[in-house]
Amino acid sequence: MIPMIVLSFLFQEGVPQDTIPAYGTGLQNITMGGFFRGGFYSWIRSSDNKLYVPDAFSDLGLTLQAGNGKNYNAFADLRYRYGSQFSTPVSRFDLKEGFIKLYGKKWDVTAGQKIIKRGRADFTNPASKLAPQDYLYRSPDRDDMDVGNLLSEVRWHPSPIVDLEAVIVPFYRASTLIIDPVPLPSDVSFKRLNSIIADSKFKSYGLKADFHLKGVDWSFSWFDGFDPMPGIAMTKFMIDPGQPLPVPSVELSETPYRNRVAAADFETAIGNFGLRGEGAWSSPSAQGGTDEYVPLPDLKWVAGLDWFSGNWHFIGEYSGKYVARYYPSPVKPLTAGPDYTELALLLSDPSFDLREYVREEVAAFNRLYNYQLKRYYHSFALRIETNFLYDKIVPSLFSSFNFTSHELFVIPELKIKPSDGLTITTGAEVYSGPVNSLFSLINDFMNGFYVSLRVDF
Repeated sequence: MIPMIVLSFLFQEGVPQDTIPAYGTGLQNITMGGFFRGGFYSWIRSSDNKLYVPDAFSDLGLTLQAGNGKNYNAFADLRYRYGSQFSTPVSRFDLKEGFIKLYGKKWDVTAGQKIIKRGRADFTNPASKLAPQDYLYRSPDRDDMDVGNLLSEVRWHPSPIVDLEAVIVPFYRASTLIIDPVPLPSDVSFKRLNSIIADSKFKSYGLKADFHLKGVDWSFSWFDGFDPMPGIAMTKFMIDPGQPLPVPSVELSETPYRNRVAAADFETAIGNFGLRGEGAWSSPSAQGGTDEYVPLPDLKWVAGLDWFSGNWHFIGEYSGKYVARYYPSPVKPLTAGPDYTELALLLSDPSFDLREYVREEVAAFNRLYNYQLKRYYHSFALRIETNFLYDKIVPSLFSSFNFTSHELFVIPELKIKPSDGLTITTGAEVYSGPVNSLFSLINDFMNGFYVSLRVDF
């Protein structure tokens, strides 16, 4: 009861100033760190076979921690980026995380902006629904895609083997989809969501129970709220009557949808092998109106294994998906300009509904993006890493292949650490897929060779 009262007070009013010791009178363990980083992404442009640089960045990151060493701690992670992203200028300041944590004897309470990632699998986490991601953020550090959520978190530790957690997310923050650079038809416009929707009707919550038994950790979790991955809805449809052929003009908008996710995961070790597993059942629902932006219910599962042998580290992971209420899509996804010959033939039928046809195209695009055009999906990912000269040279290779969609994603990478605090990273992100697959739509602008220099302090 006490943690909930403290949680409510923090959420509404913030931490009272007179409860925080002034600098030099009570604070202990004040630390500051951070990094400078510069780099770029480059590739061969398919239109003219010339080298171009769509992404270049200069980053500053600062982390601050403060606490009295007894019952509270404060943490902040601030970022500033200057440069270009997909040939568009960028000058952006972000508070990646910023929160205060209070400690009791068997509980702790957190309030502020925080990244909470659930699940124990290495590459795929179907249980994680509390952390949005920016899939367009270009960085050699994959964790840079994670985005913080404004939230309040209560954890209770009734015994050494049990942890219970409750999280409330009062507002909605969407993941950044790989949509903006996708070439849409000329008569289609795309409307993004605001960075945060401060409307209480978009609140979400999550519950989790962790169990730490001898030789195995496992947990159950529940999420009820708005999925960080928004759908794409058709919000406007117009036809110009002055044209000889009624070609529609369409507005697409990112749209949140409610989702309920029940999940379980585990982690254990057998000899030199680490074993991990995760499964989640998702049941999305529309919030009124048409539902072309809402995914079908699905069941996802993941099984992973990692193994160390000398300086070598191997991680393999299989993931699968079953799409419930599956039905074949009646049309192709809305990914290209209209076929005027086919459109004229369809319009010759008096019963043909052009608006409904376009809505079905939008629904098919959502299913393409969410990998729900087939009933089952199976994929496998492998990461191989080693090191030389006492971790001064670290080469690695990540690859993932979807056996259902026949899409391949590869990241070869080399890290060189010539001195303390300095890291030189070079590598590439390569997407490949058959015609009309998701990767075939994004590989022109997502493929890239990258170089990064980072200094930590």
